[in-house]
Amino acid sequence: MKRIITTILAASMMFIGTSAFAQVSVGAGYLNSTSKVTASSKVYNTPYNGFYAGLGYDINEGAGFGINTGLYFSYILSTNSGSIGSIVSGSSKTTETYLDIPTRINISTDLGAIRASVFAGPVFSCGITSTTSASASALGIEVGTGKIDNYSDDDYNRFDIQVGGGVNIDFQNTLRFTASYDLGMLNRIKTETDGYSCTRNVLRVGVAFLF
Repeated sequence: MKRIITTILAASMMFIGTSAFAQVSVGAGYLNSTSKVTASSKVYNTPYNGFYAGLGYDINEGAGFGINTGLYFSYILSTNSGSIGSIVSGSSKTTETYLDIPTRINISTDLGAIRASVFAGPVFSCGITSTTSASASALGIEVGTGKIDNYSDDDYNRFDIQVGGGVNIDFQNTLRFTASYDLGMLNRIKTETDGYSCTRNVLRVGVAFLF
């Protein structure tokens, strides 16, 4: 895995050094992350919603071929609640933040004032924070609260690699609409238990200003 990452980064640096045209973008948008947990042959999906924002760097090599990379911050949130009749109730909230570095190969074509492109490749993701807060009440009276740092016990991987693709639509080389979907490749759980795994799939939809 380290050799693959090193090769991809080296290739990106080679393209940067020989690029015919480079362009910077600043963008933000909606992010939906689905945590897929497999345990005892059963699958549990937990949706997270949030946003992303950051800088992009497009390296255009000509003939409609190029490389997209950048650095993005993302924030996601998931809430759950439940009750037993009107007697006992509980709720939990998990928030996570990440730094993401996409490395995409793209193919584009000009359509007058519009430039359309499709891209594919990996996203290298590093978790910054992951916390879960929970509370419980009985007969309307709070009986307990707690907060957990999900990285504190060193059982949850910060590093992840997602692979996927998407489309960009640029208007007059100024405004970009983008959408992508990526599949998590690595098990986020360090504990080696047969049949137990957790992966993270991510949908991003946003806009960016091109400079």
